Amino acid sequence: MLKQGAGKTGPILLISNGHGEDLLAGVLAQALHRQRPELELWAFPVVGEGHALRRFPVKIVGVQQEMPSGGWVRQSWKALREDLKAGFLQLTWRQWQALKALGSRVSCTVPVGDIYALFLAYRFVRKPIIFIPTAKSDYIRGHLAIEKYLMKKHCRLVMPRDELTAQGLRRSGVPAKYVGNLMMDAIFPSREKLYGADSGRCVIGILPGSRGEAYLNLPLLSLAMDEILRVRRDAYFAVALAGNLSLDKAAEILMDNGWESGASPVPGSERERFFRKNGAGLLLAQGRFGDILEASSVCIGLAGTANEQAVGLGKPVAAFPGPGSQFTKKFLAAQKRLLGDSLAAVEGPLEAGRAVLEILADEDKYRRMAACGRERMGEPGGSDRMAAEIIRLWDNQLGTQ
Repeated sequence: MLKQGAGKTGPILLISNGHGEDLLAGVLAQALHRQRPELELWAFPVVGEGHALRRFPVKIVGVQQEMPSGGWVRQSWKALREDLKAGFLQLTWRQWQALKALGSRVSCTVPVGDIYALFLAYRFVRKPIIFIPTAKSDYIRGHLAIEKYLMKKHCRLVMPRDELTAQGLRRSGVPAKYVGNLMMDAIFPSREKLYGADSGRCVIGILPGSRGEAYLNLPLLSLAMDEILRVRRDAYFAVALAGNLSLDKAAEILMDNGWESGASPVPGSERERFFRKNGAGLLLAQGRFGDILEASSVCIGLAGTANEQAVGLGKPVAAFPGPGSQFTKKFLAAQKRLLGDSLAAVEGPLEAGRAVLEILADEDKYRRMAACGRERMGEPGGSDRMAAEIIRLWDNQLGTQ
């Protein structure tokens, strides 16, 4: 039986409360459009202006505004103060009113994110809800009792990120079903060869993170690479730099750490630089994340989602705490619980380099780590399976096209 009343047939409204969640909502929208092109899809990004959604087949609705914190308001009191000065409370009120107005126009809602996205759907839109909780996993720390209660009361279906979490929710009476992880469909490789990655070279992916502290991480990652080069002169390093960061600044940091010939762009691309050190090659690239993951045998990562996606593709990851405020010892410990044996959590860059050498030298260990990563993150294709579940419910419960 549908909760919150079916209402008349109309668009499906996706609500996402974060930049990463915008991308995942877009991936789901793409799968829905692929399976049912005539289905009308609306998206309401709550954090920022929803730039990640604009490449997908959705109509962006509601009220959006960038805040100084970039959506990291819970990181510090300073971030909260800056957002309050910029009109955070007024924006929140306007978004609530916009969601109320949309309630009479849509057929159901699909919140993607944490419990706040679910709150927005049941409190203001008041249409049937299919919830995709991306923020929590029972591998780290399960949902609170109040969160489970709200899911049980308001959701027609909940599709969490892994089977362990789905089992925990079902034990509490939540209609939960694991069909896949949207993250694994948000990698987008072009399958073009990486510049300078000659046949026979061992490709090692370098994931410095997507925010400003990536600049602080790069010198430490360079130390890890140096440790690898002491043993593996055939190494080829591929640094996946986020598009919001400065390619020139990152190149300067690498040159300060002994990497040479990075002044010119790679032929045919202004978003790539190529370096050499002691016979080894290094590609610094923006927009090649998927290609770097696919080409890599193993990665060194000081990243959140990128580390998870790497192990999900069967690429073992070595990681250590960074000097910034995000990839901390606490964060790394939580990521280790989430990813299990697919992640080698070590103390520092030299240990990370040695961990990579050990993984590459031990085929049995490599296979165990790769298998664990695939198990924890799930195979690609989850977005299509989620879309099929949503369309099935939409057809059966909300009327047919």
